[in-house]
Amino acid sequence: MAKITVRSGTQTRTLQGAQGETLLRLLTRHGVFLPARCGGRGTCKKCRVKLLSGSVEGASPDEEGFILACRARIAGDCTIEAESERGTGLEDFCFARRAQGRGEGLGAALDLGTTTLALLLADRSSGKVLAKESCLNPEAAFGSDVLSRIKACEDKKAVFEQQALVLVKTRELIERALAGRNETLTRLVVTGNPTMLHLFAGVDPTPIGSAPFTPVFLQERVFAGSELALPANEVLLLPSVSSYIGADVTADILAADLCSSKENVLLADLGTNGEMVLFSDGNLYAASTAAGPALEGACIECGTGGVEGAISRVRQTEQGFALETIGGAPPKGIAGSGLVDAVACLLRSGELDETGRLAKERVFFSPDVYLTQGDIRAFQLAKGAIRAGMRALLRHAGLREEELSRLLIAGGLGYHIDRASAATTGLIPPAWETRTHAVGNGSLYGGYLALLDEGCRAECGKIAARCKTLDLAADPAFSDDFMDGMLFE
Repeated sequence: MAKITVRSGTQTRTLQGAQGETLLRLLTRHGVFLPARCGGRGTCKKCRVKLLSGSVEGASPDEEGFILACRARIAGDCTIEAESERGTGLEDFCFARRAQGRGEGLGAALDLGTTTLALLLADRSSGKVLAKESCLNPEAAFGSDVLSRIKACEDKKAVFEQQALVLVKTRELIERALAGRNETLTRLVVTGNPTMLHLFAGVDPTPIGSAPFTPVFLQERVFAGSELALPANEVLLLPSVSSYIGADVTADILAADLCSSKENVLLADLGTNGEMVLFSDGNLYAASTAAGPALEGACIECGTGGVEGAISRVRQTEQGFALETIGGAPPKGIAGSGLVDAVACLLRSGELDETGRLAKERVFFSPDVYLTQGDIRAFQLAKGAIRAGMRALLRHAGLREEELSRLLIAGGLGYHIDRASAATTGLIPPAWETRTHAVGNGSLYGGYLALLDEGCRAECGKIAARCKTLDLAADPAFSDDFMDGMLFE
């Protein structure tokens, strides 16, 4: 074992690392979270740490002394300087459907997102929300998207490494929410996409990653809390619909009470993945689009998730760009909502044309944060996939765009996005701007409803069985819609 001294902010810690282990894995295991959007392949170059003394294998310091933590393997004692990413998940929601407490004791709902975790503690008899807690998902060290994490699981040890990381963080969130209460939860309800649920349960998700894309389980699963070393009598994983339509979408549908609507309503959960559900004429049609992680800050040269210092708002003024950052910290990168604003600003100013050609090599928003032509293309790919998915759902239901009554946007990006910017960029049809409503974390709220009410829990199973999943790859019009959707209207 080697002694690794880690300086992070004002703290200095000494960790024990095994020979050959990467610094990224070591740091992640001990709660020092670095952005590793590429899953440790050395391509995103965002997990930089400064080597102050000693040496490592597999990575040579640049002229400033920085190395990539995902490439650097422990060779002996060394000292590094690492800035840990700090961020939170979306804990807010706004739904007309009200919860009715019918359970006993204290319970919690957990939204197990690809990027963040959000937990809600509630009194199950009154329905009163007692606390909310959230954090970054430590599994991000294995990649920013589900496919990266599935790929990592080809090494079977990674299944249990990822499970251990997320269970430790879940336990921390529960303990923080309980805030000194000497109680055990009667139930923990967990929502998330199928890959995240597989990893939470310690089940190998690799069958989801290749044809015929068959998950090990989709149905509701129940564990004793002791099986997962969690302070809960019972841990309930809500049911999923298909390989890429998970319990988070089931919970979204429950929270929005879609099945009781008399209108044509489209619900889009625009997080790391692009899942969407259309309710029309009593039918639920669902699709998942391969939008990629650009709208979460990955694949963007100066992109970042919802962490301190992330640019969340961009406005153009006579003096230049006016920025808002998370936590009011100095700009360190650009988040998804800021990216949508920035692209909208460039379109309005004429610095970006309808094909996506950028007039300059780089457009700077602060001395260290800029967008490149490659970033614009990544955004176009994401919006093209989302628009094509929306069109496919409408076409399958026999609807025209003007016949949609409401668009509900759930998830972190949707909650913070500016509707006018989304319409300007064509992320949503311009005619839908006034019909678009941000509803927040529907996955968390749906889990909360299932926590309080056995009727809502049973409804989740009925929703999952009722949903019809569209295979977009088999849709002959999808490719054309995708190419059209990449253009700026």
